[in-house]
Amino acid sequence: MPRMNRSTAGIAVTASAAKQSCGASAAFRPKARFAALAMAATRLQRAAALCLALLVPVSLATPALADNYLGFVTRLWPLAKEAGVSRETFDAAFAGLEVDPKVISLAGTQPEFNQTIHAYVDGRLSANRIAQGKAMAQRWKSWLDKAEAQYGVDRYVILAIWSLESNYGASPGDSDTIRSLATLACCTQKRPELFRDELIAALKILQEHDITPRGMTGSWAGALGQVQFMPSSFLKYAVDMDGDGKRDVWEEEPDVIGSIANYLKQHDWDAGKRWGYEVKLPAKFDFTAINDNDGGPASAWAKLGVARADGKPLPGPDKAWLFLPAGAKGPAFLIFQNYWAIKTYNISDSYTLSVGLLADRIRGVDALRGSWPAQETTLNRAQITAMQKKLQALGYPIDNIDGKIGPAARSALRSWQAKAGLVADGYPTPAVLQKLSAAK
Repeated sequence: MPRMNRSTAGIAVTASAAKQSCGASAAFRPKARFAALAMAATRLQRAAALCLALLVPVSLATPALADNYLGFVTRLWPLAKEAGVSRETFDAAFAGLEVDPKVISLAGTQPEFNQTIHAYVDGRLSANRIAQGKAMAQRWKSWLDKAEAQYGVDRYVILAIWSLESNYGASPGDSDTIRSLATLACCTQKRPELFRDELIAALKILQEHDITPRGMTGSWAGALGQVQFMPSSFLKYAVDMDGDGKRDVWEEEPDVIGSIANYLKQHDWDAGKRWGYEVKLPAKFDFTAINDNDGGPASAWAKLGVARADGKPLPGPDKAWLFLPAGAKGPAFLIFQNYWAIKTYNISDSYTLSVGLLADRIRGVDALRGSWPAQETTLNRAQITAMQKKLQALGYPIDNIDGKIGPAARSALRSWQAKAGLVADGYPTPAVLQKLSAAK
């Protein structure tokens, strides 16, 4: 049975009843609470508003939100129709729904994420999570075999993403997706057009009969089911792995496995290759060489003295990047194309590294040989933004001031560190920012 949002319980008027009431009857009149809207609308808009009056209850937080919500849904219909959504699907999707105050609250008060990468990774490499991953590898072996054969994606990476996204379906989120996306699109200030487009994508999923309206659940921000795809990603990458005629990433584990695998394949997964390896650096490693060699063959890194921590050879011709998530004093990794494929799932390096390391631990790879700094520190988003602006002002190539540490920011920081006589590891700390801020 599809899970129902509490706000929809007890709604007597269904979508089908509303459709019958919204026929050609000239005697039909709106309830008083919608009179002002009906008076202001054109004849076509008035007809749509009358139908929506039956579909959408107005037990909302404020009358203003009620008006915003109803007006938004009214304006959405022509866009949904143009996208191929039927009136029946549209009405069923919004039947009994209202603004979700919880979503408004969460959208307006998201805490800044300042957890260090070490703390983030440790929190996702628990003994229980690793043991659960190994058990799931056995439980779903036949479907993982099929996904690996069809898409070429490492089964252990599939399992690691599945674990981090929804704890293998135990924590997929229970927010009504249509309600969440409609609330975000109509009643919050952050990227309303994006959420409107995702809402239309969600309606197209309903149109294609992959799930019922109230069965479409996920995170409060609109991410769906066990894979946590946004609706537009679902339309592009979700697959019917078990062949039952629907793409069900809520209840059908084979579809979950296949959809994650297809997503990674479509994002340039390099079949048969690993995401990366822990490496050790020589005692007098030349950190200034990083910028010149990033994206070069692994053999070039080997010539600089970089070696796998387990003593095995590096894949010589493969393009590789040196990643120092905690700077020169922390563990080091040589990462390959598949690291970037994983990162498209979530652009956070903390997330991507956690997926890679969790996949390795489920595979049976030993724990890291390198150690994290005893007093690891991190910059918050405002500090990173200040760092980017300062580097840009000094003439370094920073095109996007976004408060995030990406390859360009690390490269620019390494260049400045080398010029300033610091260890050019590209690792931003409060001390480095202080010195950078004073630079001229």
